Amino acid sequence: MLDIKDIIQAINKALEPFFIKGEGSYLSLSPHKSRNVFRLKPIDGCSDAYDDYGSSGDSVKVVKWFSDYWLFVEIKFHDPKGVLITLSVFQGEETDKSKNQLFRAEWDDYENGDMKHPQPHWHFLSNKSFENTVSSFAEMISDDTKDTFDEVLNEEKSKTIDLSKFHFAMNGDWSNTSVYIHSVNNEKNLAQWFGGLLGYLKTELDYIDKKRSKKIY
Repeated sequence: MLDIKDIIQAINKALEPFFIKGEGSYLSLSPHKSRNVFRLKPIDGCSDAYDDYGSSGDSVKVVKWFSDYWLFVEIKFHDPKGVLITLSVFQGEETDKSKNQLFRAEWDDYENGDMKHPQPHWHFLSNKSFENTVSSFAEMISDDTKDTFDEVLNEEKSKTIDLSKFHFAMNGDWSNTSVYIHSVNNEKNLAQWFGGLLGYLKTELDYIDKKRSKKIY
């Protein structure tokens, strides 16, 4: 059985290289409203964002990582066993309460062992930001053209598939074992995954930032 204290300590240690010397302040996972739920919290400072998760979503506190990127991390321990890890990256200004949620990484070690989706996996959500921008624009146009605009918008949306609920496998070993569902077996492997994930994201987001800078100048 997974030990909550050992897992949180291991992940907090994996977090250290990415925040102590970075632009953000020191961060750690701390209890959130329950002894079985932990969220990433800074020593000082945080901002608001909207987490498009589940059927309705939720307003959450996010922490500054670097550049204009923000992190939301939640670890929820099932009773009596199993764990759900979610890590979302947002992009936007501190004062923007509807930051662009770029993607979410998840690892759900179902308590009943009935795993059907790949674990761990990605959800890509950046298209939601574009949809929200277009919808906000629709609210500002005159009533004379609003109905026509809404009709065209809905018609175009019906031509595409909403992939925000699609589970993109993160660790699919199809070339060797065809295994794409992995259980959380111990805190060491989970912490290594967490640290590797943050390192990978930091490298790729730095690369994207350089591309953005070239376009600006």
